[in-house]
Amino acid sequence: MLASLKRPFCQRSTPIFLLLISLFLVGCGSRVNNANWPGMTSDGSRIYVAYGSGVLAYDVESQRTLWTFPTETRAGLFFYAAPSVQDERVIFGDYGVAGGMFSPTIRVSVYAVDGDGNPIWPENNMDATASIVAPPLQVGNQVFVGSSDNKLLALDATTGQQEWVFETGHSIWGQPTYKDGTLYVASLDKTAYALNAADGSLKWQANLSGALPSQMVTDSDLVYVSSFDRQVHALEVDTGAERWSAPAEDWVWGAPTLAGDTLFYGDIKGNLYAVSATSGEAIWQKTAVGAIQTNVLVVDNVVYVASGGNSETGLGSLAAFAADSGEQLWQKETSGPLYTAPVIVNDMLVVAVTGTTAPDLLIGFDFDGNQLWTVPHPGQSTQ
Repeated sequence: MLASLKRPFCQRSTPIFLLLISLFLVGCGSRVNNANWPGMTSDGSRIYVAYGSGVLAYDVESQRTLWTFPTETRAGLFFYAAPSVQDERVIFGDYGVAGGMFSPTIRVSVYAVDGDGNPIWPENNMDATASIVAPPLQVGNQVFVGSSDNKLLALDATTGQQEWVFETGHSIWGQPTYKDGTLYVASLDKTAYALNAADGSLKWQANLSGALPSQMVTDSDLVYVSSFDRQVHALEVDTGAERWSAPAEDWVWGAPTLAGDTLFYGDIKGNLYAVSATSGEAIWQKTAVGAIQTNVLVVDNVVYVASGGNSETGLGSLAAFAADSGEQLWQKETSGPLYTAPVIVNDMLVVAVTGTTAPDLLIGFDFDGNQLWTVPHPGQSTQ
């Protein structure tokens, strides 16, 4: 799923890093397709999953797949960025297709379909040097798409026509965040940006000490961003000035999660942290099974954590912790690693499983950790 990493990232040699690189890269500077790191989102009743060779819509209540895109598999075409859903309009980007023998570029496309999976506007082809791994963001009649060739594109969500483009110094892997006419964008160039959503003009930028791989999160006066510098940073929304930073033992890959006055985040060593959202002061620290590479989910004073699980068995992990104390409430194994945040649909937790060798694409749990149902990978037999 991930685009090429530039030289600075190739200096790391920890075992977990080597495991990550084995999933995505063949040496520094190369580009390979991820086996399957699904991107998932929900509108409250349906789940939309970019699972590799396609995108599907799944109705949880009836437990059936409503549609898949494309209707026929296209060689070399892959989807990993979570779709964006608004007003029964589903927008998603692909991982890019090589332009061919006489074209040095990668052809990347953005698609829009209605609630039945029918195209809304023609396939939007763009010449690019890398793929879309960041989930698009829809706000009104605009859609904002970050790409791995260092661009944030604003498109008309009804036509697909480009409105403006802003270029960063490196890839954008995290979904943009919108608040009060401002877009907050994190980049692997170690910089957080605040842009005018109407025209893409720069309001401020904050230069930090590590690559920023995920979505930024805002409250009334601060914006929070995770970093490969083993910290989460709190920046002032109006100026980008750093208010505080909170440490981790390793890379913080997933976006932080704000719940009330507490910020929750995990690192790729499997540590889970709760800190004060106003000061960054530590509240508690616990450990999950395997790397945490996505944001956690907080519901009714419970923190739900999807993680990579046991690398020896290949089984992933979903765990629940008390938000106030960090006490572990339960932990369940899944049929493959979990690198995508859980979603809530119809009063249940749903996770997306990474890897084509696992039998499941989706697994539904109740809030006590009891497995309710599974959805096999497309093309596999129903369980």
